[in-house]
Amino acid sequence: MPPPKPPRRPPRWRFSRFARITGSAVVTCHFYYIIAQTRRMSASLFPDFSRYDAPYLGAVDDPSLQLQRRRRLSSQLPKWLADYFEWHIAMRKKYPGTEILTDPNAPGLLIKACAYKCGGLHDRLGGLGWDLYFANQTRRIFMIHWCIPAPIEHYLVPNMVDWTLPWSEDASHLWDERLFSNTTEMHIHCDRAVGEWKGLFDGYVEYMQGEDFWEKNIDLALDRAVHGNYSKVKILRYKVLGVDQRLEQRLSARHNETDPIAWTDAFPAAFWTLFKPSEGLQSELDGAFRHLGISAPFDHSAPPFYAIHARIRHPRGHMEQPIESKIGEGGGPDKHGLGWEEGSSTRQFAIRVAQHALTCAQEVQSKRHPLHVPSHFFYADSEDLVTYMGEEYEYAGVHVLNMTGVEVLHIDRQQQRAPRSYYSAFIDLFIAAQAS
Repeated sequence: MPPPKPPRRPPRWRFSRFARITGSAVVTCHFYYIIAQTRRMSASLFPDFSRYDAPYLGAVDDPSLQLQRRRRLSSQLPKWLADYFEWHIAMRKKYPGTEILTDPNAPGLLIKACAYKCGGLHDRLGGLGWDLYFANQTRRIFMIHWCIPAPIEHYLVPNMVDWTLPWSEDASHLWDERLFSNTTEMHIHCDRAVGEWKGLFDGYVEYMQGEDFWEKNIDLALDRAVHGNYSKVKILRYKVLGVDQRLEQRLSARHNETDPIAWTDAFPAAFWTLFKPSEGLQSELDGAFRHLGISAPFDHSAPPFYAIHARIRHPRGHMEQPIESKIGEGGGPDKHGLGWEEGSSTRQFAIRVAQHALTCAQEVQSKRHPLHVPSHFFYADSEDLVTYMGEEYEYAGVHVLNMTGVEVLHIDRQQQRAPRSYYSAFIDLFIAAQAS
């Protein structure tokens, strides 16, 4: 079945920065090859996409509002990324629908594929800088495909750049049907279908990367994709979980580029160029803002509010403090939820973390907006902790969405639920993005 259709009306959202990875002869030859390929790729990086006849920002067939927004967002992007987006738009217009697959003159595709163990929202979306860098360097059309927990189109749909896999009833022979089998609570071998695509980083350690990956293997993989035996492969996949500082180092050292994308205005500009909430998620977001009584998007005259996120269940968040899950099976709290027994060390640890975070937010609020009534949106990966903070600190201006004990699901660790069950993670993200 095809992915859900995108919504008809555009949402009205903005993003604050947020969001900020044998013999001596053989060895000598291999070392020389690495240096040679690195220099070769360095010389060809940041290609001039103008030779592809990409339209200048402001093509006459663009609606005026869409054009104005594209110009505004583009002005916040480094030039190489603005150029790439325009080229991407031009290519999808030149090769509409499945022609991007069937036309021999169409560029190749680079798909960020989530088939198995892809991480949460930060892992999937926080590395946009790396995603677009790889697409730019390989001269390919950037696309996204999720097997888990459901197709990404349930939550995010294209805004100005179409990153979806083209689908039509007449194109069923072009795609493996298993790619679109995960439209309900269970996906049927979607991961196996994704695994049949060749990987951009085949032969290299793409997950839990070492020094060689960042310093050598990326260059070798890019060279293979542009000049080597993968240059004619139509579809390449990858799932690198980007490391911000590594991209910043590469952009600076290789290309004299000062904008690292992460933690600058370029990230929200890139995000909103690519995404907007799906129709179902947008409806839930509208209701959440009304329920919380906090400033609506683009209402700059509304009182400011602060967002507090407590990521308690992540293994790195409690390395020095053993915590228990709700059940004793393998997988820990990140898979089964945080234990919440009265008086337990796990519960006390979670409360201490939340209280400390609230104190920090209060200090910031008192310095930046001392004349405003405190307003804090608290969210966490423990429904019990959210309820506790909402009840105990309502007097301090703490607002929460979930006071009913509804389970907070992790989009990677907790599977086989209805797509709507994961809305809460996206709602928390979008509301926090509006915070002061």
